[in-house]
Amino acid sequence: MKLLYWDIDGTLLNTGRAGLYAIEEVFHTLQGPNVPVPQIAAGGRTDNYICQQLLYKATGRMPTDEEVSVFCRSYEKKLLKWLQLKKDESVIFDTVRDVLAFFDKQKDYRQLLLTGNSIYGARMKLDFFGLSQYFDFEHSGFACQFYYRDDLARYAYEIAKTAWGDRIEDMYVIGDTPYDIQCGKAIGAKTISVATGHYAYDTLSQYTPWKQIRKLPAPQQFLQLLEKQD
Repeated sequence: MKLLYWDIDGTLLNTGRAGLYAIEEVFHTLQGPNVPVPQIAAGGRTDNYICQQLLYKATGRMPTDEEVSVFCRSYEKKLLKWLQLKKDESVIFDTVRDVLAFFDKQKDYRQLLLTGNSIYGARMKLDFFGLSQYFDFEHSGFACQFYYRDDLARYAYEIAKTAWGDRIEDMYVIGDTPYDIQCGKAIGAKTISVATGHYAYDTLSQYTPWKQIRKLPAPQQFLQLLEKQD
């Protein structure tokens, strides 16, 4: 059995920044309409980390886990509205649907998620774009209780080991940020960077992924990439 761990935003699709608009709306609800939203590097970070850092920079006090959870759950309640508002600016990247459908039929592969979203946010996005059916949510890695991708990757790996043990032949982590590469390496997975997000191809190469592509290729080409061992 080979496990494909997919990131969502910047790898499979672009929501037109719907998530950030939802986060900004909740931030202003919590902190006041005139409080400027702090600038942070959000790409590849977990929702928990983003919300934590926004509150910390706005108040000068590190928020509690409960405060972060309230922020994240409030953000998820606003997310569908912003997905709908930004629908015309959103896109599923070329070949993504074909690739997911192809590997859904491959008996040797199982498609999972390794995402900085919670399970609720991830499912909402994938439901909205009609992609949820391709993923095994039960054995995926989400950021419900984690701030850092390495930790959620290790948790997901433990879920996989408990479920399938020695049946696991290979693991692949596919993502568009250095944090995807980093968390994949943390669990001994083969990392594949795709330059369809905020990070340029040359920037991602500095983090030495196992394989590097500019965009997701057609299904058979991607299969060949995975099975080529050098």
